[in-house]
Amino acid sequence: MELVTMKELMEEAHRGHYAVPAFNVCNLETIQGVLEEAEEMQAPVILQTHWSEAYYSTPQTVVDMVRSVGKNKRIRAAVHLDHGSSYEDAVRCIQGGFNSVMYDGSQLPLDENIRILKQVVELAGYAKVTVEGEIGTIGQTSEMGEKLEKSYLTSPKDAQKLVDETQIDCLAVAIGNAHGFYTENPKLDFDRLKEITEVVKIPLVLHGGTGIPEEQIQKAITMGVCKVNFSTVLRKSFISEMQAFMEADPENLGLMDILDAGKNSMKAAVKESVEMCMCQGKL
Repeated sequence: MELVTMKELMEEAHRGHYAVPAFNVCNLETIQGVLEEAEEMQAPVILQTHWSEAYYSTPQTVVDMVRSVGKNKRIRAAVHLDHGSSYEDAVRCIQGGFNSVMYDGSQLPLDENIRILKQVVELAGYAKVTVEGEIGTIGQTSEMGEKLEKSYLTSPKDAQKLVDETQIDCLAVAIGNAHGFYTENPKLDFDRLKEITEVVKIPLVLHGGTGIPEEQIQKAITMGVCKVNFSTVLRKSFISEMQAFMEADPENLGLMDILDAGKNSMKAAVKESVEMCMCQGKL
């Protein structure tokens, strides 16, 4: 396995007219599922953890598991902090070996978001780590389901200001995408996306990939989206299959058997996401 920066993967995706899927992982089995399917499909991938998941096992443990599982696999991947909530989150994850971090200051005033992002970019520059920022909110809830106090779509003008002043590597935008399951059919605002791409010249990130129709995801990719996040679809498939396994065989106390059932189900969701991003065979 070759661990490379997320920036490198996104630049290759931009040139190749595809996107790199970013999968939220939190334990050994989710990491195994993503990397096994990535190798089979010969697709570049990003393994990412929410800051709370990274702290659950420690950031270094996450990186060590990725390295161990990926050893001897033909894969190109990045390890990314998803929705870091503070400068300190970025510090801890960089120290732990993450080669990409996100600082999410979307709930702050624009100038405060910019101020902290600049600090993260300065730190990441010394470590040669990719930085993702966010302006606009991905729906009305956070990655972990908490209700956001302030919900708003990305302003092209504010996006340009944030990118110009921080020099981040990629930008997460809010164009009608949302975390979790969509309560109605999602409809991405492609006019807004076009306006953003006219003033922002770095790769864009689409969070909330679960449930967005394939044709909308692929249209967004043609317009400059180089990374698409998938989390809920993996969690749902993993948990549902574990529940089914335990209901069918309640006397089986083999944790490996139960977790393996979840992992194998999750791999189907990984495969579908890779295909939506059009990155199979792109190593």
